[in-house]
Amino acid sequence: MPAPDNGLGLGIETGGTGSRWCLSTSSGAILARGEMEPMTGHVFTQAERDRVSGIFVRLATELAGIGKPAAIVAGVTGLGPESAVRAVFSEILATAFGCREDKILVVDDMWLGYRARFQPGEGIIVYSGTGSIGYHLAADGEIIRAGGRGVLIDDAGSAAWIAAEALRRLLRREDEAPGSGWESALGHALAQALGGASWDAVRTHVYGGDRGSLGLLARAVATAGNAGDTMAADIFTQAGGELARLALALRARVGAKPVALCGRAATLSPLIAQRFQALVAPPIAMDKTQVDVPGCAAGLACELVYANEK
Repeated sequence: MPAPDNGLGLGIETGGTGSRWCLSTSSGAILARGEMEPMTGHVFTQAERDRVSGIFVRLATELAGIGKPAAIVAGVTGLGPESAVRAVFSEILATAFGCREDKILVVDDMWLGYRARFQPGEGIIVYSGTGSIGYHLAADGEIIRAGGRGVLIDDAGSAAWIAAEALRRLLRREDEAPGSGWESALGHALAQALGGASWDAVRTHVYGGDRGSLGLLARAVATAGNAGDTMAADIFTQAGGELARLALALRARVGAKPVALCGRAATLSPLIAQRFQALVAPPIAMDKTQVDVPGCAAGLACELVYANEK
């Protein structure tokens, strides 16, 4: 068992379909890492605050035999730039881990994802996960965004958008020629994911869940695309174009900086990256391997351990 280290930093990356954490020493050695339940910045009810608190208490108990973090950096999805949720998360983390609040930094998950790829001012990231956004962190700390307004308004090119677009097209085909939509490769894949080929199955899944459950249907669209479904292929090509729009919008505002296309939804089909690369001029930095975002957060937490200490 590693000896306790007063310089331990805990990095946390939350998400709507799962969260990850990493504990490291000030020398950069990873002591432990793992996954935990999904969570977002939408801790607007006491019940949700209690749930999130319980998750962190369990993690603190798990880490007790390894070492207590002296600082924590948490990237929280759904956190607005002026969100009061930062204070809520800081308090929850301080209580769960017995950590000083001035050694806890709660940030937008996109800020953390940017820092895992670029130094401030260096580039642009276009992220496609459950939602989508274009993001630039300026050298002076200013955050410049494009998109990221939620699935009800936009989030084009994201997993939720891909799934909604597939259902929209399939059901319109059903309106025009009943049976033709559900009998396609896309229809079979979606029916299997939905648990049925009916409007009731669609309605229950889409309106009875959240954007995360909707986004998971994008995997079925990928299955259909791999089987040669032309509608799925067209959706993925369009998704690549929508993500390219975010990159181009930001380049017009911050200059021709390198662009990193990232997020799991961007890897659902090679057609997404192909269309993106056709529209966005180099330099483009594709994520060839999984970027270690919680590892980056742990490293930043280690820096925070000694910040402003006399």
